[in-house]
Amino acid sequence: MDIVYHDLRRMHEVKQFMEEWNNSNSYIEVQTSGTTGIPKTMHLSKKLMKKSALQTISYFELLPGMKTGLCLSLQHIAGKMMLVRATLGDMELHVLPVDKNPLLQVDFALDFNAMVPVQALSVAEEGKEIHRQGTVIIGGSPMTDAQFNVVSVYYSHAFQSYGMTETASHIALRKIDGNANSSYHVLDCFSVSEKEGCLVVRHKDLPNGEVVTKDCIELVHDKEFKYLGRTDFVIVSGGHKIHPETLEAKLGATLKFPCMVAPISDDTWGELVGLVLLQGETIPTKEILKPLFAPYELPRKFTFTKEIKRNEAGKIDRKRMLEILTDHEWETIL
Repeated sequence: MDIVYHDLRRMHEVKQFMEEWNNSNSYIEVQTSGTTGIPKTMHLSKKLMKKSALQTISYFELLPGMKTGLCLSLQHIAGKMMLVRATLGDMELHVLPVDKNPLLQVDFALDFNAMVPVQALSVAEEGKEIHRQGTVIIGGSPMTDAQFNVVSVYYSHAFQSYGMTETASHIALRKIDGNANSSYHVLDCFSVSEKEGCLVVRHKDLPNGEVVTKDCIELVHDKEFKYLGRTDFVIVSGGHKIHPETLEAKLGATLKFPCMVAPISDDTWGELVGLVLLQGETIPTKEILKPLFAPYELPRKFTFTKEIKRNEAGKIDRKRMLEILTDHEWETIL
């Protein structure tokens, strides 16, 4: 593997991970993402990481000498796996800045790259023709329907990935091709099932052979599923289970600015849907919102906030936001 540094500040973290990867331990120490519960430190099998990396190399037909990018932090599994793939595939690794647009100063095409949605969208907005080429996998957080469409138009070969630390990065992919409701297809070495509405991932090298997630899914079969949202932030209104991510995806295509869906306690319905807007944004009317949602999904009240907090992967930090919103007053949407 050849390494080309576009950001010299990252030399230490790359060296540090490679030392851990090449030591005599059968595992690396990682921080989980929270997909299966409260984030914690765990030992992740190098054997599983190798199998995952080789599966990706085979799936995308990556060859020795191809150019691959590292624009994700090595604190998380997605960044670590890019290094493992480059190592096992004997590829040319370009270590890029962990910026909103990591390709800003890059004037050649990468054969393979992985980004979070905010990076992929920033690259698309920049609009360089050269960066439309190659394969890009996009993960870490869901995309709105509007964002999905932007990516599908710009990139020639883009995939949205589904995975977690516990499974050594992605276990399923879906082609970003304009159909924002398409299914995820599970990679050969994994299988999935459903338990109480949540995704269960199976692989013989996983601890106990499986990982039970808190992600709600619609199971097509053991190699295909649709992602609906997280169980731990589900809004239950009059017996209906409402996934904030699903509503936010619909809102993003219409409102064209960031927003968040949050639960509001209600004596009649248990919970109602609330809309969190950034200060200064326009308050949508019921006439705008009604065509987007079923009656029980319709946001009934709104509040303003200075900032919608996000984690390093670009996901809304819902736990922190709900703490911030505790003392907020909500106003009725007219």
